[in-house]
Formats: sequence, C-alpha cells, structure tokens
Amino acid sequence: MSILLEESKKLIIDRTLIHMNIDIQAPHSYKVVKFLKLLYGLGVDLIEINSDIASNVKELPEDLNYMLRMNKDSDIFCLNKYKFDYIVIEYNQILNFSCKGVSKLKNNKVMLEIDIENLDELYLDESNKIFSMFNIKCIRIKNISKYNLKSFTSLIMDLKTNFLVKVDICADNKFYMGTAITMEACVDGADFITTTFNGEKYGYTPLEEIIVALKVIKKGILHGNLKLLPAASGAYTELTGEAIYNMKPVLGEDIFKYESGIHVDGIAKDSKTYEPYEPKEIGKERKMLIGKHSGRKAVMVKLKELNVDYTFINMEAFLSEIRVNSIKLKRNILDYELIEMSKGFNNFY
Repeated sequence: MSILLEESKKLIIDRTLIHMNIDIQAPHSYKVVKFLKLLYGLGVDLIEINSDIASNVKELPEDLNYMLRMNKDSDIFCLNKYKFDYIVIEYNQILNFSCKGVSKLKNNKVMLEIDIENLDELYLDESNKIFSMFNIKCIRIKNISKYNLKSFTSLIMDLKTNFLVKVDICADNKFYMGTAITMEACVDGADFITTTFNGEKYGYTPLEEIIVALKVIKKGILHGNLKLLPAASGAYTELTGEAIYNMKPVLGEDIFKYESGIHVDGIAKDSKTYEPYEPKEIGKERKMLIGKHSGRKAVMVKLKELNVDYTFINMEAFLSEIRVNSIKLKRNILDYELIEMSKGFNNFY
C-alpha cells in the first residue's frame, strides 16, 4: 500500500485499537476484524497492536501486516502466535528486558519509540548499548506538538545517518496540528507516519485527515481507496458505540451539506470555492438543504434537482413560507415537504 510522495514511499501505521476502550473478546472480535480490513483498504500498511489484542481477538486477518507493542518480557509469547513486521518498544523500557527476553528478540526488527525531548540521550555512550543488544531498524519520535521547518529535515537525516535507521513520526495533536506536522515530516524525509482513525479523540494525527491531505495538498499517490471512508466510519461507530461528530473533517456526515445563498451560488459556479476536493473522492455526496437561510438561487437549484418546474412559482411568497415553516419546525425543509409546498405557490393554476 503506502503513499508515494515525490517518488518516496511513506508507510502508514495505525494504532487505533490500542487506544480504544472496547471489549475485543468474542463475540465482538468480528467487529475488530471488519474495522481492520477497512483500514487496510484505505491504505494503512501496518496495524499496531499489543498483547491484549493479540490474545483476545479470535483471528486477526492474515493478509494484514502487524506491529507488536511490547511493554514487558511476558509479551514475548505473542511472537509465537503471529508474524510481526516490527516490535515496538519504548526507550525507557527497553533496557528492562531480561537476558532471555533480549535473546528471543534478537532476530526481530525493533522500532525504538522515544520522546522528542529525550532524543539527545540516543547519542550518549550508554544508549549505544541498545543498538548492540537489539536489531533496531527504526526510531519513532513521539510527542511532537510543534514543528520547526528549518531543523527537522536535518534532524531526520542525522538520525538516519548516525544510527542507520528509518524514522517514524508520531505527532501529538493537542494543538490540532497533528496533520500539518505529519504532512511536513513526510516532505522532510520521514519513512513512517503513525496515526489513529478519528485521531482527535486520541490525541494523535487523524488517519483520515493525513491521507486526504497528502493526496490533495501534496499530490501524493495513495495506494488505497478513500471511498471506503464512510464504511470505515460506520465500522468504527459499530465497534466503539460512539458517533463521529457530524462536522468532523473528512468523516463528518454534514461536511458537504450547505444552505446559505452565497454558498449555493459559489458551489454552482465553482465547487472549489468552498470544497478542497470533490465529495465523491471520499465516498460522499453533496447535499443542499433548504431552510430559513436559503435564498432564491438555492430554492431554484433545489427545485430543479427535484424535477419541479418553478417557472410560474411566486418565488418571494414561496421563500417567505419556507422561512416561516423552517423556524416553526426548528429544522430544514425535507424534500417531499418542499415539493408539496411548491404546489400552493404555482401561479399557473
């Protein structure tokens, strides 16, 4: 899968399952499997899981690639159940593994996770011991909440050169900059990006935002199907029991709904005035709502959409009635209601 950005491959890691507060045991594990397959279809390359997930999900799909997050020696038993592309170990925990644990991990590729504030410690002699004990192939930098455009290119290159590793960026979204940080890190040489679906909830880069941003803004080539996003949203809600905010970027049900006259006119003339990409690109449809804010142009466009001839409709009186009814109902006017209302304002009869 992956994303090609200026002919450079960027691998996508999703760690949503680790942060979900859900029952992953049977009979609910089929929901997990459904969700993971949709993530893979969207373009995710690696699914990060922990020992609880590996133990409790009845059967993880074999055609997906996984990373095992290890916190203690006993997590090693999971290595016998699944084949993992990477073992993720936090920097402050890696030296706590027993000699037996270190021995069993010798042939596994390790992703070393370290806080950006602790990066200097990697260059100390004591820390070099880690690279002789473990097969560290990638360094994940976490808790990046700000991004220095001038220094991160050299930082990423320096890590690659000094430790002969790939670099993963795991941005912190506390300032709602996770997507921007991750996008720039891709341009600056990062090999992996770590995300979560509906990422704002978990404090990480939202998967759905970064894959759309890299495709639309950076013109990246995504080897995944963005039209699966609505299905993935549904699977996420089914799994967690939590509805996604209706105006959530990319995922929200209402992001392509519009009502005001200026908005309608702009969409009619050039949809890019208000929309950075076409709704169909992410499996959605544009929908015009008629209500108290609607003007003549919006109503005419909507009636045409509903195959209603408005040539002889007293539009001023009709608009007034629409506003009155919308305020009274405290909602928009539904399509069938609009059709029925229009009959009473047709001056042809």
